Amino acid sequence: MNNIKRIFCLIILIVFFSFCKKDNRILGSDNQPTEDELNSTFCDTSRINAHTLVYDSIASLNSNYKFLGSNQDPIFGRTDVGLYFNINMPTSNVNFGSTASLLYSEIILRVGFREDNSYDYLGEASSNLTYSVFAIDSTLIPSKGYYSNTKKLYNINELIAVFTGSYSTLGKEIVLRIPVNSDFAKAIFTNTVDLQSNDVFQKKHKGFYITSEGTNLNPISNQGIITKFDMDHDLSGFYLRYKIGSAADTNSFKFSFKGTEAVRFNTVKYQANQGASYLLTKQLEGDTSIGAENLFLKGLGATKIKVNIPFLKNYTDSFKVAVNRAEVVFNIDPTFITSSGKYNAPPCLVLIPIDQSGIDTIPFDYQTAIDAGRYDGYYDKENSRYVFNIARHIQAIFNNKIKNNGFILAVSNINDSYNYYLNGVKHLMYRRDNYSERVVLAGVNKSSLKPKLNLSFIKYKKE
Repeated sequence: MNNIKRIFCLIILIVFFSFCKKDNRILGSDNQPTEDELNSTFCDTSRINAHTLVYDSIASLNSNYKFLGSNQDPIFGRTDVGLYFNINMPTSNVNFGSTASLLYSEIILRVGFREDNSYDYLGEASSNLTYSVFAIDSTLIPSKGYYSNTKKLYNINELIAVFTGSYSTLGKEIVLRIPVNSDFAKAIFTNTVDLQSNDVFQKKHKGFYITSEGTNLNPISNQGIITKFDMDHDLSGFYLRYKIGSAADTNSFKFSFKGTEAVRFNTVKYQANQGASYLLTKQLEGDTSIGAENLFLKGLGATKIKVNIPFLKNYTDSFKVAVNRAEVVFNIDPTFITSSGKYNAPPCLVLIPIDQSGIDTIPFDYQTAIDAGRYDGYYDKENSRYVFNIARHIQAIFNNKIKNNGFILAVSNINDSYNYYLNGVKHLMYRRDNYSERVVLAGVNKSSLKPKLNLSFIKYKKE
């Protein structure tokens, strides 16, 4: 019996020690050579150099939301946004009849909304501007690309409307209503030959250009307003108001601003020398060192920010590096935030890698749907900042797949881009004409708010 007990205890000990035996098939840091141990590192001390630049021009895409107005910003200076568009017949062979008489005509533009359903404007909502409307003397082509610095396509001697005022209510909608010269409207109303078809009509009446550039603005008493309008809305159009015979009823005929033949684009005239902050004007004059104080970013292709993160290759001098996360953070400078609500921060920005020529490239962090969800760039209202996750881009630099040419920070949306051709080569460009908002960011001299690269990575020895 005792022998059986001793045998049983011996079996238990053998089994116990066999389970405790170390399995060297599983790699741990304690059975690696010391120089090969993984070393997780976090760094937020990388210097970010940045300064403000001005755009020469931007593409203004033929989309339904277009801007119009003038604004004298006490920080950014003056911006005037003009609007080109053609007018389209809803039907062919229009004839108002021999007893019809024109009462008046007008252009109506319905104000657009932001994503939070607030009216989309920049400046003072109650501002009175002087809107001048000219007839276009050049045919607008739907397939052609137009730019914000487009020169005069209109006849300066054919002024068909001048209106000084603000917005009004039509039904439940907020609109801008511009009365049109009766002689101009009557020529359209009575000439049925030109109303046979849209093609015939547009050969004679090529469209309108509206500008408020002649408005006298003052950053204290009248800062003006720039508004986004919905050109596709049912209320937006060029209206002929008329009656039939002696009837009291008023009839309406609307020429639309939408359709397959519709063309709509903006011109932008930005003048920082008209009352802008000294910190901004000095940067635009070429003093890049002022960017260490503040960075000035404005939509509609007014300004952009050149961003450089030098010395990134220093992380890979002795080790290979695997990037876990790379966040670039830009903080809003609270000293430039106004409490009046006249100027909102852009809802989103883009941090765009550029090539040696300064041309936009696709971020490595936006080439798959999973990565796109991490890229971010949206305004963090709670923390007053913008954050970009560019781990794959930094990894590509570390792996010598791309060069570290820097970035452009712009008011845009990473989901909103278009293709264009340069010297026969197709390139992707992110839109700059879809937001009017502006923001002032802290520079590197603002110790607690300066731009940061929060870099988390693992080092392992090169082979």
